[in-house]
Amino acid sequence: MEGDQAPRIAEGFPGQRAVVLPRPVIASWLNAAPLLELSPSDVGHYPHARWHHRERPEGSPELIFLWCFQGEGWLKLAGETFPVHPGQAAVIPPGVPHVYGADHASPWTIYWVHVVGPKVGEAQRLLGARPRQPILTLGQDSGLVALFEQMLGLLERGYSAHNLLGASLCLAQVVARVALGSNRPNGAAETTEERIENVVSLMLSTLDRNVRVEELAKYCKLSPSHFAALFRKRTGFSAIDFFLRLKMQRACRLLETSNMPIKEIAIRLGIDDPLYFSRSFHRIYACSPSEYRQQHTG
Repeated sequence: MEGDQAPRIAEGFPGQRAVVLPRPVIASWLNAAPLLELSPSDVGHYPHARWHHRERPEGSPELIFLWCFQGEGWLKLAGETFPVHPGQAAVIPPGVPHVYGADHASPWTIYWVHVVGPKVGEAQRLLGARPRQPILTLGQDSGLVALFEQMLGLLERGYSAHNLLGASLCLAQVVARVALGSNRPNGAAETTEERIENVVSLMLSTLDRNVRVEELAKYCKLSPSHFAALFRKRTGFSAIDFFLRLKMQRACRLLETSNMPIKEIAIRLGIDDPLYFSRSFHRIYACSPSEYRQQHTG
């Protein structure tokens, strides 16, 4: 379906992660004069967000930063529509009416965060986007993926002062990284190191499925044999084993922070065989998933 007949979904995508902090928690944190006067109020990751659509006729009270990692989407802001391509980010100022959504043919995978605090204006200035020019070209930065994943991981564990401070520090690093990286010339050649880092970012965004070495090699524009050798030299692991270890890291987080059955965790990570999942987990962590859950949840 296209146009007005297409479904419109604000959230609820397979494999999504999102944390919305209670507003009294945010208000209390900011009133306590934290180390950083900048905080995430909402943060999330929507993979392959088909039919994603969000409309705010009155704007948002927070500054919104939305980074398109894969696929494509669009943003309508200040009466103008802007396409959003892979590696681009949209910066939406507080109080400005807007609409955005995923492309129907190639729906985007996005990381997003809502930003609050006395330093929001300074953050917006550092990001360098304006209502008439809200799109930044950043590339597929593995460092940004790591920071968003860390922010999500901290806030999924609760709203303690430790977690809120850690998330604020991650957010400040996101702003700084974008401010420094958005000036990279378009078309600048990637180094081999950057290609490998981008593959790791791709892995982190696709933990819900399986990939082949050929697919990863094509992604970073290398032959499979050359890619395999470079990846092992860079990480110490084969690409597939490294990908499996990333899946097991995500499994640890789910075991610690949810009551989800182990079989469901395996399926969420693209592993249909629970026995294979348990054996892989034991090989890496020297205990079964159920033993790990007991040890880390008391």
